[in-house]
Amino acid sequence: MLLVLTLIQLPLVIYCFSQWQSASQQRELLSLQLAQQQRSQQQQLSRIGQRLGQLQADLGQLTVVGQRLVQDYDLSDELPLQRVDVNLLKRPFNGFAELNQALTRLSGQAKDYGLTLVALESLLLNLHINEITQIHGHPVPGHQARMSSGFGQRRDPFTGRTRWHKGMDFSGRQGQPIAATAAGVVSAVEYHPAFGSLVEINHGQGWMTRYAHVDTQLVQVGERVEAGQHIALMGRTGRATGVHLHYEVLKGSKQLDPARFLPH
Repeated sequence: MLLVLTLIQLPLVIYCFSQWQSASQQRELLSLQLAQQQRSQQQQLSRIGQRLGQLQADLGQLTVVGQRLVQDYDLSDELPLQRVDVNLLKRPFNGFAELNQALTRLSGQAKDYGLTLVALESLLLNLHINEITQIHGHPVPGHQARMSSGFGQRRDPFTGRTRWHKGMDFSGRQGQPIAATAAGVVSAVEYHPAFGSLVEINHGQGWMTRYAHVDTQLVQVGERVEAGQHIALMGRTGRATGVHLHYEVLKGSKQLDPARFLPH
């Protein structure tokens, strides 16, 4: 009788065991899926945190550039309107995908606005450089010198023959200050057999000015000079008949008439 009962209950026991085993496997699988989902969420949160950090740094740089433009060029009214919608992150999001889309859009706006500010700053800087390096000054401060020889054909004072004079001469007194006619970098401070002691200044974009027959050079090669800064003292060194300044304006290797660049 006991054997019969045992045989009758055995299938039920086997069924219950299989159900318990299946439930255990499902719980284990669900636990693994939850753990994997948590790891995925943590990775997404980490990536979002990195993107937010980078975006915050980018917006900080945009703020600095904008403030610099306002301060350096007084562009409080002319500065382009900011195209970055920071309110994008203030609304609720339905999942990571929507949040990532908002971050991508905001990053794109920040990049475009940043490119606009950088281009504007570069343009303004170039305009500023062109303005301060434009040759438009008198090499003898206070105009206290007489033009003794102009640009072009003239009779050479040593040979009496007609020769092309490549600059302008200004007569003055020994030791009279000579000034740079535009901002630039001193490219030469030397002695030339014909020009005597001279100073040359590079103004960028192929422009250069030359100051010759000076008595004393007040600058050194590589020195940054401003328009109107004293760079030498007048003299009569080299091939000269008297105290004067020989002044040249060059574009590339070609001498131009300095009268075109003198203030009126």
